[in-house]
Amino acid sequence: MRFLCLHGMGTNSEIFETQSAAIRYGLGDEHTYEFLEATITAPMAPGIETLVSPNTECFTWTDDSSRESYVTSYKKALMDLDEFLAEYGPFDAVMAFSNGAALAASLIIQKLQNCPQEQDASPVFKCAVFFSGGIPVLVQGESFQLIDRDTSSELIHIPTANIWGAKDSLYPDFGPVVKTICRADLAESYIHQGGHEIPGSKDEQAVASSVKLIKRTIERARNAEWKTRSSS
Repeated sequence: MRFLCLHGMGTNSEIFETQSAAIRYGLGDEHTYEFLEATITAPMAPGIETLVSPNTECFTWTDDSSRESYVTSYKKALMDLDEFLAEYGPFDAVMAFSNGAALAASLIIQKLQNCPQEQDASPVFKCAVFFSGGIPVLVQGESFQLIDRDTSSELIHIPTANIWGAKDSLYPDFGPVVKTICRADLAESYIHQGGHEIPGSKDEQAVASSVKLIKRTIERARNAEWKTRSSS
């Protein structure tokens, strides 16, 4: 499978390559990965200083300095991602972390809402892997709102692997919220004992469990039978 990979806030594409190395190794060499980088500079995320030099340039997908800038930059990021996919796609799957996962989920939802029949038949991604998935947004014209898991139904209809840390003190809702809006019969989750992070070589059990979950998700994506149940 060809994966598009989106990093989290305050990191960059190379850091995400490092963070996901153990997972990707466990998935085998049959897949390819393209790491996309955000364009808005941001302070380095907590804990990243152990992976890179202190002067490493880091990025984020959205400008959080004000609500107006956040909305404007989020809409632009969605548009830029959609244009990138149109020019360099298709990709079979997306693998994303934190607010990169929120962006990917938001695009999946937006495209399904705009073209439901087309996306149910031929979705923008066949499956998604969300690590500590950030809370996506609903964008319809000028309307812009964060997902409310208590009032939102199944908004993502493709197979998903949702992986997050039980000790995530930074963003405890990242992961659980996304899982609740994925089609229930196609969504699986694994909760490791770490924090806001991707399981790495220091936790072999978490890596092994994550890889097993992702492999099942990939197999579901390869099996067209999941499309036979209408979820509209």
